[in-house]
Amino acid sequence: MTIKIKYLSLVVLITTSLVFWSCAEKLDLGTFPLTNGNPVTSSDTSYVQQTPVWTGFNAPEDILVGKEPLIYVADTKNNRIAQLDLSGVEIGSLNVQNPTALAQDNNFDLLVIADTVLVSTGDTLSVLYRIKLVEAGGIISSASLLRLLSSDYPTPLTSRKRRFTGVSTYPDNSILVSRRGPDNTNNLDPDNAMIKCRGVNSVTIELYTGFQVSGNGVYSIDKVSSVSTAGNNNFDFLLTRNTTQSGFKTEWFEYDNSTGAFNPRYLPEGNQDILKLEYGLPEDITTDPNRNIFIVDAGKDSLYKFNSLGKLLKESFGGQGTGDNKLKAPMGVAFFNRVLYIADTGNNRIVRFKLSTDLQ
Repeated sequence: MTIKIKYLSLVVLITTSLVFWSCAEKLDLGTFPLTNGNPVTSSDTSYVQQTPVWTGFNAPEDILVGKEPLIYVADTKNNRIAQLDLSGVEIGSLNVQNPTALAQDNNFDLLVIADTVLVSTGDTLSVLYRIKLVEAGGIISSASLLRLLSSDYPTPLTSRKRRFTGVSTYPDNSILVSRRGPDNTNNLDPDNAMIKCRGVNSVTIELYTGFQVSGNGVYSIDKVSSVSTAGNNNFDFLLTRNTTQSGFKTEWFEYDNSTGAFNPRYLPEGNQDILKLEYGLPEDITTDPNRNIFIVDAGKDSLYKFNSLGKLLKESFGGQGTGDNKLKAPMGVAFFNRVLYIADTGNNRIVRFKLSTDLQ
């Protein structure tokens, strides 16, 4: 595998990057009308759970709506990727040890993050795999795994304690991967990193710079739990951070071509709900064609919906349980054709929702 590392000197972060969570008034969940057995309404709009619920999974950690479109589920504890049609009927599956995150590029290739245990040492590594679906006739059961990158690959340092936590793809088919780990004292190659990969059968990589690898400011990439590319360019992305410490746990970064820097879309002085919300453990993030943002929170058993300005919308819902509009430790979310899909991890199921205004 050919690896090319591109390092840029660290830039001086602007003042806002040093502004911590305490500078912004946090949004009290106690004042937010989450559902208590009934859908929350905003005017006449609410999310309505669809039937049937898709079961037969074991702690699924991610869900993806492909470009075919087909549904892909990281059926984590069953050690497989399941391929379904839009009605939920299983087409096939592929054995993958402990898959945790999914993406798809414009060539219909699947990108999978999975943990693999080394028999020789017992160490666990995160691995980025490619699945070439077209070569397999579109049937995942006939496909094979192509190993692209492992989390211990030196960049230039190496550590088997590093983990990949999120994956997404850009319009040019490059891949964005988030990495985290316990050692962030080395400024040259900290464990916490955003990695851009290019290539098909092998990859070259570039480490994004200009971020804080520790702390809880709006530039922080400490303990990133998911990434989702945004817009029609090859740079912008959203992330979630599931740190147990209080702070900014989600952000949308926009690339400035003139300066070559990433700038946070949401700032403390903007007073946006997306920064003020008291998250528990946000695990996944996605957007819809209207640039609304959806975040699943495993700590609060909830789905939060924000508009593109970062305002919390009352179509949000949650609360622990197995009934309608209830969730338990959800870890994956996807949106397609007016349907919201959630990997309801703690309930071992996939649940789907439509806005009440879309039911006709």
